[in-house]
Amino acid sequence: MPALLLLLTLGAMTPSYVTVAPDEGIAVYDSGEGPVVVLLAGLSGCAYGFRNLIPLLHEQGMRTVAIEPLGLGLSARPPGATYTLTAQADRIVAVLQQLEITQAIFVAQGVSASIALRIAYREPNLVSGIVSIEGAVTESAATATVKNSLKLAKWVAKFTGTRLLRDRYAKDLKAASGDVSWVDKRTVRQYFRGAARDIQGTLAAYVAMSEQPEPESLEPNLTKIQQPVLVLQGGAPHHGALSESDIDTLCAGLPDVTFETVAGAGHFIYEEQPAAVLAAVTALQSRTATR
Repeated sequence: MPALLLLLTLGAMTPSYVTVAPDEGIAVYDSGEGPVVVLLAGLSGCAYGFRNLIPLLHEQGMRTVAIEPLGLGLSARPPGATYTLTAQADRIVAVLQQLEITQAIFVAQGVSASIALRIAYREPNLVSGIVSIEGAVTESAATATVKNSLKLAKWVAKFTGTRLLRDRYAKDLKAASGDVSWVDKRTVRQYFRGAARDIQGTLAAYVAMSEQPEPESLEPNLTKIQQPVLVLQGGAPHHGALSESDIDTLCAGLPDVTFETVAGAGHFIYEEQPAAVLAAVTALQSRTATR
C-alpha cells in the first residue's frame, strides 16, 4: 500500500476485523509485503500512532500488522468479556493464526509488551523477536496509573461529558512524552476516537481490567523466552518510564535482553522518533535471520 494511501486509511480509521469469539471483533490494520512486524500500542495508544513508523517499515520490505486488543482503539468492547493480559495474548494468537502469520517481530509499548512476552513463551513459533518500548513485566493491566485515571474518567464522564476527558487525555500524553510536538488536536482526536464512540463500554472494559485476576504470572515464565528482546527507553524525563526494579526483573528473567536509550524521547518513541524504532526492528531482523 502506498505511504500516502496508508496514512489516509489510518487517518480514517478503517480497519478490517478478525472475529476471535462471539462479539469479540479485533481491529487489524494489515498492509505491505515481506517479513511480518506486529504492532501493539499500549493502553493509551492505538493503531493510528504507528502512522509514521509503518511507511518506514514498508520501505524496508516488511509487512505490518497493527492490532488493537479487545477494549482498545476500534476493537469491540463486549460486556462480560475477560480482559486479562493472558486473554488478550490468546486473542492476538488467534488473529495471527487466522492470518497464517508465524515468526513475526513484535513492536509493543508499555503494558502491551507483557502481552507480547506472554505470546513468546506460550506460542514461540509466532514470535521471532520483541522490540519492547518501555514495557515492564506487568502482571495486571490495572497499574496504579490506570486505576487513578479510571477514577477520574468515571467522574468526568458522568458529570461533564467527553470534552474534558479528552483534554485530560491530551495532558497525560504530553506528560508521558519527551518531545510533545506530536500531541496536536488531530492526533488526540484520532487516539480518542475509539473511546469516544463508546465511553461507557470503554470505562467498563477498564473496570474489568482493574478487577479481573491474571490466571498466570509472567515473571516465572520469563526464562522460557528464548527470542531476543530489545527494550527501548526514552531518555527524557517523562511519566511511564521504567524503574530500576523493572529493569532488574527483565535482566534477571530474560535469557536474551538488551537495552537502548533514545535521547530526547519519552514513552511514545514510535511517535517521537519512529526512525529509532525502525533501527531496532532491523537490528532484530538481522539477528533473527542468523539464528
